[in-house]
Amino acid sequence: MSFAKTIPFIIITLLFVQCDNNTKIKNLLSASENWKGEVIEFPLEFATSLQYSGVEYVRFAPGWGKEGASDYFSYAFLWDINEDPQLSAKKIESEMEAYFDGLMRLVSKTDAKQKSKIPKSKAFFEKVNDSVYVGKILTYDAFTTKKELNLNITVHYSKCKLQNKHLVLFNLSPQPLEHQIWKKLKKVTVTTNCE
Repeated sequence: MSFAKTIPFIIITLLFVQCDNNTKIKNLLSASENWKGEVIEFPLEFATSLQYSGVEYVRFAPGWGKEGASDYFSYAFLWDINEDPQLSAKKIESEMEAYFDGLMRLVSKTDAKQKSKIPKSKAFFEKVNDSVYVGKILTYDAFTTKKELNLNITVHYSKCKLQNKHLVLFNLSPQPLEHQIWKKLKKVTVTTNCE
């Protein structure tokens, strides 16, 4: 393995180890066995402006970190939070920009040259109904390609009355919404009891 390939591998490994350090918390996102997972507690180290308390659960498609794979950068994450996020298209845009800007800068923190090249993320969302939003974010892949990245995103909100929690599920992929990966993303389900 060349030095150029080793460094990104080490960064990704460190990020996974750091993010998944709370192994006592079970991942509430159910997915196929080959979908890797992460559990991160709020406040998120890379996006401290998101003023929530709770947990983020993540599931990565098998080809998430493989440029050229049909499921490259395709994943789902769930915010299981105590506060009502009071979602709107404008609020999701702002929060996703902060989320991705912070994440990509964290991943690039050991490479000042790369960090200076990362463009600011720009998100665009529309409200479908009171619990569903669709949008796009123009961001950067600091993990794999070191190139700009356009992600399609769907957002589903629900209130878990039994546990007095708010659940916000994000599905993301650079693939168009008609692509097969979206069927797989829809199979990633929340396993908490809200009835």
